[in-house]
Amino acid sequence: MMEIYSELDRLLTAGERCVLARIIRQDGSAPRSVGTRFLIKGDGTHLGTIGGGLLEHEVLDRARDVLSSGRSAVLEFRLTGQEVAGTDMLCGGNVDVLLEPVFPEDAGARSVFRALAAMTADGRPAALVTVVAEDRRGGRRLLVTGAGEVIGDASGLTRRPGLDLQRWAAARGFSLENLPESAGGALVVVEPVEPAAVLLLFGAGHISTCVAPLARTVGFRVGVIDDRGEFASRERFPSADRLLVCPVAEAFERVVVTPATYIAIVTRGHLHDRDALRAALATRPAYLGMIGSRRKRDLIYAALIAEGVAAEELRRVHCPIGLPIGAQTPQEIAVSIVAELIQVRSRAPAERPPSLEGR
Repeated sequence: MMEIYSELDRLLTAGERCVLARIIRQDGSAPRSVGTRFLIKGDGTHLGTIGGGLLEHEVLDRARDVLSSGRSAVLEFRLTGQEVAGTDMLCGGNVDVLLEPVFPEDAGARSVFRALAAMTADGRPAALVTVVAEDRRGGRRLLVTGAGEVIGDASGLTRRPGLDLQRWAAARGFSLENLPESAGGALVVVEPVEPAAVLLLFGAGHISTCVAPLARTVGFRVGVIDDRGEFASRERFPSADRLLVCPVAEAFERVVVTPATYIAIVTRGHLHDRDALRAALATRPAYLGMIGSRRKRDLIYAALIAEGVAAEELRRVHCPIGLPIGAQTPQEIAVSIVAELIQVRSRAPAERPPSLEGR
């Protein structure tokens, strides 16, 4: 949930204290996975969730102590046996949660989180390293960028990144030679930070007005492209991150398609769908889907093959778009499309960061 880091940057800039909670270890069945973030503000309000229930209640309770003492804490939850007897927590796994005080007077924290917020907004991956002192009082943070730059204090740390992190970084084309792994008796947490997946909706009709807010809710940044300004408008898409009013061919000159990009073609007609698909096939997104019946699909595919498009390339396209749930209304179709996006995102190995590493 990238909004947590942008909100954290905003809070620090405004001079507000807060607590950042993250799941750093998880065994067995648990409500949320390693890397899940939860931001608790000084007034007790919060952003995100680590699973609700008893676990989240205890994290919120301990956050008050962390805020007042300025000391980090690691909460160990054993969701089995007597520890959860009489509660509704039946997951049966084990979870460790790191709670860190993040205060505006910490210049290092301000610089790291400001840079992290900017990088995630620009779609650049990074590795966030948190070093918590052995006595849990104080600590350091540093950020390793895609260019290998280290922002923050890396003094006194060894420089041997774990193998899974090296593979993660290599898939994104950058080195982790400067990434620390251990620091004596301190706790070191390494968190690969992925930029949010971007959904590009080609077509600003009734389907897209339902898809956009739903996709935004589940963590996608959303761009809407249409050549009709009255359709690709802020009034129709208040939650969209970007609106482009231009022809399809021009749109692909103005957007950057990466392995974290998802493309859904839902234009107003077959010719527009074909033009969008032709241009999209020249890119390598994580997902490429097109709305329409099988008959429409076959006609468009035949036309593109006649133009010289390889049939193998067309196998990348999800068409008919969405999971087959019997959707009929625009709202139901939106659910099926976003469900398929989630399914693809969860399966994409290149987009899944490794587990956090603690030493």
